[in-house]
Amino acid sequence: MGNLHRLHARTDVGRVREHNEDNFYCDRALGLYIVADGMGGHAAGEVASALAVQSVAWALQREKGLLRRFADDDPEVEPEDVKNLLAQAVATANASVHRESMENAARRGMGTTLSALLLVGRRAFIAHVGDSRVYIVRGREVRQLTEDHSVVNELRRRGRLKPEVLDKIPNKNAITRAIGVFENVEVDAWQFLAAPGDRFILCSDGLHRYIDTEAELGSLVEGLTEEAATERLVDFANERGGADNVTVVVVGLPDEEHPQVLAELRHGYQTLSALPFFRHLEPRELMGVQAIARTTVYGPGDVIIDEGSTGESLFVILSGVCAVRKGDTEIARLGPGEHFGEMALVELAPRSASVVAEEESRLLEIARTDLFKVLRESKDTGIKLLWNIITVLVARLRETSTQLGEAREALASEDLTAQLFLDEFREVIPDLNPPEDFPRDTIPVSSIGVSTLVGYGDPRKRDGG
Repeated sequence: MGNLHRLHARTDVGRVREHNEDNFYCDRALGLYIVADGMGGHAAGEVASALAVQSVAWALQREKGLLRRFADDDPEVEPEDVKNLLAQAVATANASVHRESMENAARRGMGTTLSALLLVGRRAFIAHVGDSRVYIVRGREVRQLTEDHSVVNELRRRGRLKPEVLDKIPNKNAITRAIGVFENVEVDAWQFLAAPGDRFILCSDGLHRYIDTEAELGSLVEGLTEEAATERLVDFANERGGADNVTVVVVGLPDEEHPQVLAELRHGYQTLSALPFFRHLEPRELMGVQAIARTTVYGPGDVIIDEGSTGESLFVILSGVCAVRKGDTEIARLGPGEHFGEMALVELAPRSASVVAEEESRLLEIARTDLFKVLRESKDTGIKLLWNIITVLVARLRETSTQLGEAREALASEDLTAQLFLDEFREVIPDLNPPEDFPRDTIPVSSIGVSTLVGYGDPRKRDGG
């Protein structure tokens, strides 16, 4: 499952602390990598972090048969099953640490952060509590995959934190979620598609407190092996002051002779990020959406959507050209980066038009049921997605209203009653048919009003005046 991963890990006490409360766990065969940063003092933090990583590892070891089935593409094992398994393992670790805390007065209140990465097949799964972090380095791009459960980040997320007041905040490193502090804990868990050559960096806040930007992290590890990158990052933290324990785990996926896999993932990510449905999503959120999308190739003439059928998917064109048809009439042509079928995300109703591939086309399909899972699992992501959908629909309604208004004005500018009444009166007054040599351009038909035809024109002319 994970025996080809390149790996190096190191933990260091730092320059200030007397003992190390961090722990890590690495299992290539299982594809499991964990970093935990304990808290509690008097060695209790070290106990909490060690107990947490061991508990997660034991829980997954018991289910390695299921993980192997997923790696072997067993259709009965879904990505959701693996993600839920990892989240449950972290929840079990929380119960173990909390129970130990309650049973030993010297360890009362101990806890730990925990960030776990599970690599199985082509998927990466993350479970996270606290402010340790997981980053991904894909090519030259670095993205933070986890969100800190900390006071500072919560203020920043709500837009209530200005950079100039950051240094004035007391206890700014306080975390809002931890393993073992309470009987239950909310675990952030999600999954996404991994690519050949991806590199993952797991670290405690002893490192990332000194990292100002993702680009800075990328520059520190660029061109280095996993071992050299790990050593460089630990040394960097100590050079900056080493105010806390420092733990770094660097995992690299093997490079393969299939560069199109990475190119396709990047292209899919960029295409989704440009759509109004997914604006404002964090990289980890967008990668989660990409993971639920299904890529399908359609040949020329293949029907993607059939008019009148009930559909429940949004389609995004990665490459190729698709024609939108209403009956036998083509009403639009769509190309790469464009989408169709979005109304199915709102209601299950018959499709209003057909869509046919005009040439070989690669499409991403996002099913309504899968997207709703994302909405339910993450409150913040759900709010963003629902707001984006509402915004798109409001814009469409506004555009439709504008078009209807313009059409109404165009109809009002033409008086069609003359033509209508001419047709009617020709049947009873044949002389209304003008001779062939009648100068038709003298008085346009459309300018003749109903009153002119029936003798009720200008009142001043009723008596010949």
